[in-house]
Amino acid sequence: MSQGNKLSDEKVVEMNVKRYLLPLSFVLLLIAAVVLAVVVFDPPELPDLSEGRPDTIGDVRDSWQLGTAIVLVRHLERCDRSDAPCLDGEDGITARSVGVGIALGEDFLQLGLGRAVVYNSPLARTDQTADVLFGGYSSDRDWLYHCRKNDTLLNDIMHFKQPGTNLVLVTHSTCIARFEQSLGFSSDTPDYGTVIFLHLHAGLQRPQVLGFLDAEDWETLHGDAGLLLIPEMD
Repeated sequence: MSQGNKLSDEKVVEMNVKRYLLPLSFVLLLIAAVVLAVVVFDPPELPDLSEGRPDTIGDVRDSWQLGTAIVLVRHLERCDRSDAPCLDGEDGITARSVGVGIALGEDFLQLGLGRAVVYNSPLARTDQTADVLFGGYSSDRDWLYHCRKNDTLLNDIMHFKQPGTNLVLVTHSTCIARFEQSLGFSSDTPDYGTVIFLHLHAGLQRPQVLGFLDAEDWETLHGDAGLLLIPEMD
């Protein structure tokens, strides 16, 4: 075989290799782009505390004892979106949701409110929810209403959270969704009475999410996980 034929054959091989490598490179880039899109556009969901992971339950217990807990509570069933009788006015909650609220209030009492402050949005449905759960222990805060239209809840929490005091907030699903997004989580609409636990230790720039409990799931943690058997610190 002549030298010219050898060079020609080598060039053909090189061209064939490039012909196959280019599509392969494109496929790899496409896969990388898809993976990146999933990470960016499909954020993780909040952990479900009813699954009873001992380490997560322990973190909730410790944060409450230390006064580093932040708790978001969605109001009880709103009456203007239900056919059920209202508790007091159509802009408030349903009468049938009061039993759920009383049970939630008892759960919080078992946690202990001695190291907690409770605020609620001044709208009727959140105000009535706070009354059912906490009696006269909660007070109105306008920023828990304005957060429905502005991404202000994270900044407000960082401003009003005091060291050594748990912060409990009765607010709206829109505020909670915006808050979840600001922390990098998916913003599925929480059920009525859902409670989200976070904590803010010294040195953290933003709260760390621990997980959520639907109103009906607290009972699963009474005996097994020991979440609700937290002694208050003096």
